[in-house]
Amino acid sequence: MRGRDPLVIHYVHDMERAKTFYTEVLDVRASFESPGWTTLDLGAIQLALHILHPQSEEPEAPLPHAGLNLLVDSIEALQADIERLGGRLVELREPGGGVPVRVASFVDCEGNGFELRQEP
Repeated sequence: MRGRDPLVIHYVHDMERAKTFYTEVLDVRASFESPGWTTLDLGAIQLALHILHPQSEEPEAPLPHAGLNLLVDSIEALQADIERLGGRLVELREPGGGVPVRVASFVDCEGNGFELRQEP
């Protein structure tokens, strides 16, 4: 394989708020921090939080499944923390239609889409 060290980048307006959101929801620590860039190690991938230019009002808006997508033991166990820290559930899909897992689409406190999946 030619590529290595996979990295997902989410653009944020408020670095401290976004860092708190992900470190508390995912129970991870930042491996690198600066005012414009924070890196979180998520096992086989890294999540990088990148500050947007101060004049930019546009959030990152990819399809959630094209960005960060994590397997979890319980979607509901994380949902309360996600909502407490400013994120919200967009859609919860049960297995079916060729998809063998439950899939919850969320947006984080900065408007970035991500998904959690849970095996039934």
